[in-house]
Amino acid sequence: MKRLLALVMIVAACKSKAPLRECIPYSPDLMQHFTDGLVRKDFRLANAWVVKSDKSMDAGVVAYFLSADIVAPNGEAVVGTWLTDDVANGGRIYSVSPQAVKYTNWGGVGDRATAGFTVDTGGAKESIDCVLSHRGKASPATASQ
Repeated sequence: MKRLLALVMIVAACKSKAPLRECIPYSPDLMQHFTDGLVRKDFRLANAWVVKSDKSMDAGVVAYFLSADIVAPNGEAVVGTWLTDDVANGGRIYSVSPQAVKYTNWGGVGDRATAGFTVDTGGAKESIDCVLSHRGKASPATASQ
């Protein structure tokens, strides 16, 4: 009986896990567009990764969470998270995390297009994990002004 209960618990745990989302490096070609939103021009963005959200923006537009290190001149870094609708051509960008709001002038989420998106929306935490797990490795994209 104990074995059956343990097996049922293992199967339930496996089924309840969300599928892993893929970390996609943010295009180096788009980093300047992204960096243009920095409030402080002596800061830079580095180690940028994208994960597809499990939620769509208005009109069914695919949404992606974009997270990156916001790097101060002294080398300290904090992770910021944004929402974008285009990872190939530099589409709309919205600040999601408090760090993104503080250090960039990209408008925050909450309008009609981004209603309900937060750092708790599926894909946001995964994009942050991508940044954290790739720190200190060869960065896919870095830009400064």
